[in-house]
Amino acid sequence: MSRIIGIDFGLSKVGVAISDPLGVISMPLKVIRYKNQEDLIKSIKKITIEKRVEILVIGYPLNMNFKENEMTKIIDKFKTTMEKNGFTIYLEDERLSSEYAKKIMIQQDIKTGKNKEMVDILAASIILQTYLDRKK
Repeated sequence: MSRIIGIDFGLSKVGVAISDPLGVISMPLKVIRYKNQEDLIKSIKKITIEKRVEILVIGYPLNMNFKENEMTKIIDKFKTTMEKNGFTIYLEDERLSSEYAKKIMIQQDIKTGKNKEMVDILAASIILQTYLDRKK
C-alpha cells in the first residue's frame, strides 16, 4: 500500500505529514516554504516520488458554521491544480487542528510562538490522522 500525505495549507508555508506504509499512523514530516504555487507543486512532487505517495489529504478550513471562506476558495483551486498533476485528493475538515496542535505543544512544554513551523507540521499530522481514522 502506498503512503498518504497530509497537508496543512498556508499562503507562504505548508505543513506536511505522512502516513506509515499501512495507512494507520500519521507522522509529522516537514514544512515547505514557498514563493509561488509552482515551487510548492515541485516540492510536493519531490516528496511524493521519494516516499511513493499517490494520495494527498488537504485540510479544508471551513468556518465554525460549516460555511466556506476565502481560504476554502484558495484550497479548492489548489485541489484542482493538484488533480491536474495526477494526484488523488481528499479534503479533510481542519477546523481547530492548529489549536489542537498548540495544545499538544503546551502539554509538552514547547513554546508555540517561537515554533510556528512545528504547529504547521503537527496540524498536518492531525488532519491526516483524522482522515486515516475516519477511513477505517
